[in-house]
Amino acid sequence: MEQLKELDVVLRDYIKPITSPIAVKLLPKGGAVPPKFKRPSEAFGHPLALCQGFGLARKYGWSMAYQLEDMACGPSLSFFGFMEVPEWQKEGELAYPPYAKTKEIGVLSENAIDKLPFGQIETILLAPLNRTEFEPDLILIYANTAQIARMVQGALYCEGGAIKPSFAGRAACTSDIITTYKTQAYNLIVPDGGERMFGMPGDDEMVFATPIGKIGNLMEGIVTTHKSGVARYPYPHFGLRVRPEYPEKYEAMVVMAKEGKKS
Repeated sequence: MEQLKELDVVLRDYIKPITSPIAVKLLPKGGAVPPKFKRPSEAFGHPLALCQGFGLARKYGWSMAYQLEDMACGPSLSFFGFMEVPEWQKEGELAYPPYAKTKEIGVLSENAIDKLPFGQIETILLAPLNRTEFEPDLILIYANTAQIARMVQGALYCEGGAIKPSFAGRAACTSDIITTYKTQAYNLIVPDGGERMFGMPGDDEMVFATPIGKIGNLMEGIVTTHKSGVARYPYPHFGLRVRPEYPEKYEAMVVMAKEGKKS
């Protein structure tokens, strides 16, 4: 828990996201839901999309718990293993025709989406990082591209290389959670159309995802690269230090003022 508090401070001081990072935990069947967590079916009387839970957690500070009855988005049920993947989905008919020219292309698109096995989990927990009292599996941080760049620099400080995300333009919640959980690697996610309608991320926002096992290195990298001066957020703009140019009469007024001071 202390490391989560430290991460919250590091992100607040060096990255400055405008909404809270989200701690995510996947619970198997029988896993206890912590007290004070809101289940959409109980709190609102109807299910919600998972991305709506992202918004409630990061914008309002609510701790959310999703089980089968709480999931409003049909595809997310099969993606997260709350139901078996239907045969017609395997045959590309979920992606075709809205996202694919043919069913064969739909199969390629479907196979690119990471999924959890049926029955592997029973509950998805979402909580704002500064209120997290459980050991999460991963952290999701919504940020603008400048902030994302700083986190990428911090993430690679201890391990080098590059972060290589894959963008499908759909099913972003699977990239957020499932891909990060399965690969145990840093990930970058572009919110998809469904999340834009229901979860309401800003047009300038992306998601930086980190498995919990990497947050120590991430913090070290963010802090060290900041203190070295190689890059900081907000990025210092060179334009704030260059001599400005003005219309001729503006410049003449400056000359007049200086001459008047000398006389």
